[in-house]
Amino acid sequence: MVSQNSYDGIDKYAANLIRHKARQLVGKAGFTEDDRPDLEQELMIDLLQRMRHFNPAKAKKTTFMARIVERHISTILEARFAQCRDWRLCQTSLNEPLDNGEGDTTERIDFLDSEGSLGSGTRETRERLAHEIRMDLDLAIASLPEELRDLCVRLHDSTMAEIAREMGIPRTTLYDRLSKLRDAFREAGLEDYL
Repeated sequence: MVSQNSYDGIDKYAANLIRHKARQLVGKAGFTEDDRPDLEQELMIDLLQRMRHFNPAKAKKTTFMARIVERHISTILEARFAQCRDWRLCQTSLNEPLDNGEGDTTERIDFLDSEGSLGSGTRETRERLAHEIRMDLDLAIASLPEELRDLCVRLHDSTMAEIAREMGIPRTTLYDRLSKLRDAFREAGLEDYL
């Protein structure tokens, strides 16, 4: 596959260096030929951003370019091999058929939730459940007295100390309201969300 990246107006040495280095990465660290144009672009963007730091008194331009590209490749490989996203640990396809618990098979991708985590049910079931929980929470919050509703909304973004300062009331008063808020959630069957 020949890269379709255009390097018009770019230093010829830089373009050749980046093409060569991207070609060398193919087959390493899980990179494929399809990744090569993206690698070239990433390397070129990094090089162009760093060229403003070039000082001819310290090194030749070609040496500077080569070091910048090599360092960025090291950074790419370091990220690629990081334990949290090591490409070697992913040995399954999202299209792999899995038993859906109903005697039928469903592709693995249908078991992922909106955050990309593998769950126990299908994506549609989990998303429907999350929507129902959100509706129950909204109903419970709407049925609260004004002062508890206000506290509930504020707790989403602030601590009790911050809320007490903003409202100009003692924290003990807020903790009494919080206790009432918890009781209201328990009565609504939402104790798991306290």
